[in-house]
Amino acid sequence: MKAKHILVVIFLLITFSGWAQKSLFDAVNMTIDTLAINTPYSDFGPAIIEDELVFLSFSEKDGKKSDKPNKVFYDLYSTKLNAFGEAMGDRTRMNTVVSKYHEGPLTYCKNTGELFLTQSNWENPQEENMVFIKKNIRLGIVIYEKSGSRWSVKEKLPFNSSEYSVAHPTISVTGDTLIFVSDMPGGSGETDLYYTVRTADGWADPINLGPKVNSSGKEMFPFLNTDGSLVFSSDGLGGAGKLDLFYIEFPIRASSQRSTFAGEVNSPEDDFGMVVHPNQQGGYFASNRSGGQGSDDVYFLRFEDYVFDVIAMSSKTKEILPGTHVNIIDEEGRVAASGSTNDEGRLEVQLEGNTKYTLVATNEEYMEKILDLDMADKTGFVDGNLEVYLDPEFVFKGQVVDIMGNVPIPDALLMVSDGTKLDSILTDDKGTFTYNLESDKKYRVDVSAYNYFGTEIEFNTMGMDMGVFDYLIQLYSLDAGSRIALKNIYYDFGEWSLRPEAKRELDRLAKVLEEYPDIQIILESHTDSRGTDEFNMDLSNKRSETAADYIISKGISARRLEWVGFGETQLVNECDGSIPCTEEQHYENRRTVVEIRKSKVTRRAKGNIFYF
Repeated sequence: MKAKHILVVIFLLITFSGWAQKSLFDAVNMTIDTLAINTPYSDFGPAIIEDELVFLSFSEKDGKKSDKPNKVFYDLYSTKLNAFGEAMGDRTRMNTVVSKYHEGPLTYCKNTGELFLTQSNWENPQEENMVFIKKNIRLGIVIYEKSGSRWSVKEKLPFNSSEYSVAHPTISVTGDTLIFVSDMPGGSGETDLYYTVRTADGWADPINLGPKVNSSGKEMFPFLNTDGSLVFSSDGLGGAGKLDLFYIEFPIRASSQRSTFAGEVNSPEDDFGMVVHPNQQGGYFASNRSGGQGSDDVYFLRFEDYVFDVIAMSSKTKEILPGTHVNIIDEEGRVAASGSTNDEGRLEVQLEGNTKYTLVATNEEYMEKILDLDMADKTGFVDGNLEVYLDPEFVFKGQVVDIMGNVPIPDALLMVSDGTKLDSILTDDKGTFTYNLESDKKYRVDVSAYNYFGTEIEFNTMGMDMGVFDYLIQLYSLDAGSRIALKNIYYDFGEWSLRPEAKRELDRLAKVLEEYPDIQIILESHTDSRGTDEFNMDLSNKRSETAADYIISKGISARRLEWVGFGETQLVNECDGSIPCTEEQHYENRRTVVEIRKSKVTRRAKGNIFYF
């Protein structure tokens, strides 16, 4: 593409009645660039297929220039596009879709993989190389599908006719609504725009788009943009010259209005065939205006601004959040846009394309949300809008990992209970999770994962300031050799009876032993340093035996368990009697540890995923 900018334009909205839907083209700054792909002949009908710009161009029969116009016919050519939608490199003839007929314009549906191509002479092959303006030659639309590296015919539209033309298709993103041009009987003028819907029974009868679009003149070259705009050309609706470009929302409603592109997008000559790149950063159109290289040339439209709505929503309820304040800051720290969302949770924003920003959204009952915006990448936009989800006052988030090396555990299950309801969360491939909490609630979270000994977490939001409960949850594997410090298996001083919280942990252990029948364990109990060595050794044996008896009472075979006491020989801190210690420090030493003596991972299924 040439670096030369031939003009700068501003899209102005010419109103006829209120348009309910905002269009990409409303008040957007744009520049127009010439392209190196143009020739002295006619080049027009741009379309975008994946990463290529496809267009029509006169082709010399047998590679030789002909003195007779009807010996020259249209073929399809293409050139590569970069990430910004700019044409790069030389033009190449598309040998994958070439025939002896006139070809194009066309449209491509990424969703279905289909190519909708205008072809002449599709019914009578004996009539060769005659252009569209010849009244005795009709145009029809043929649907192609990819077969290897080439395109092959799939079907022809059922209302193609030898009595009139059907041409210039544009297809909806879903592939079920086709708009086209035809001079079939019953229209408003020379050529009208029609639409048809594809159902299970095939393509429905065409419906005229009506007086908001069609005039007594020619309406041609429609294009359906992803923002809901239908762009087309007409010479019967008034304007700057012959064929001019217009747009209107589609589907067309009673409140819909037609708008035109003011400024120099429309010239005194023909301006037609506009398409917009999927990134909504620019597009292409054709014109035979002065200053070009040939009769018709293809021009690049570079969108300098991007207009969209920020929609603030609750990440918990998905409801809109009116009154959310939004600040958008550029890379220099300047405020590029600021305001609050309206009653519909929306704030209209206009930003420069190909620029990076930081968005900050705040709402009184929600936590601050910060997003990085790269306007060269529109993948985060939904229907041309940016949805911003704010988290409630409290969020439970974190990561579940293997305690040996903090390796992430995907698909770990977290059961979250607030006493009235129970929710489940699965960790992602990085072991991370997020869950929105409510204020003034007590929570208990049970964490489990395949081939791991689970755990539980308790916390509450009673009287707390808003914030994040961020946890690194470490689990012990059930492999042989693992040593698991059982949580809450503590004892009162000098006692060996189980506390209530200890029973919950032993219930978890019994469940693991039931689920993994090949596991064998040894229970090790410990005391603090107070009391004689003999007393502590006897006490620890009693504690270990008490824990084993409880597990056996849950139906676990005694042959799978061993139990032993170590007294005060393996303290976990320095409280050996030589220094003063708190009761809490002594409490840490009164514990039970499980060692996995034998383990064999058994074949289990989770959904369609099998573990071995």
